[in-house]
Amino acid sequence: MRDEDALLKVETILQGATSIAKSWSDKRGDLTVGEKSYGQFASDADLEIEHEVRSALADAFPEDQVIGEELGGELTPDQSGWAIDPNDGTSNFVLGLPLWGISLGYVANGVSRLGGSRLPDLGLTLSAQTGQGLRSNGQRMTQAKAHPAVKLIALGENDYETGRDTDQRAQALRDQGFAVVRYRCAVFSLAMSALGRLSGYVEHGCGLWDLAAAETICREAGMTVATQAIAPGRYAIDARWPK
Repeated sequence: MRDEDALLKVETILQGATSIAKSWSDKRGDLTVGEKSYGQFASDADLEIEHEVRSALADAFPEDQVIGEELGGELTPDQSGWAIDPNDGTSNFVLGLPLWGISLGYVANGVSRLGGSRLPDLGLTLSAQTGQGLRSNGQRMTQAKAHPAVKLIALGENDYETGRDTDQRAQALRDQGFAVVRYRCAVFSLAMSALGRLSGYVEHGCGLWDLAAAETICREAGMTVATQAIAPGRYAIDARWPK
């Protein structure tokens, strides 16, 4: 990916994906929903959105590699390419909650470099490229910051870490003075963190598609972001506003 207009193309691709997502949100009763693993779901909407994003990427960046949550692929730490999360928060989407989103990010040799996250029900797109600051709905944002008096942090759950371990992680955050919320959507939680509406986000065991855009978005917002590969295809993220 060598394109000065890459971020604009990402924003356009996310708009196209949003149209498909919204068409499905208007007919949720027709969705076929499968459980991939305990508490992890995929629907017709997820698959159609990922097909659309892959097609758009093939047109915009035909030589790039792609990995997606639903349709697979591979990006090793020494490779570069795109990671797609077509519908993060599928259970929320299926139930009609607005806390779901679409994410598309570019990773260069294991490092997040640019990407965008779209929250269709909130009408919000956050996008960023390393060294260029944070954009909201295509416009450059002034730096936000979480209010220091309110320590509210979001915690992710997944099928990699046991519920007991996640609960222990929540208690450790409470011991640090945080109130803990769990929205079951990394894309939403990291976007709200970047906007200063949360103190941060912690998850242990998420996929590359959860981080590929959000890591750059949060860093460009001014947050401190630590990510780590903890198992094949699994990552930990701790993104917080500095004290």
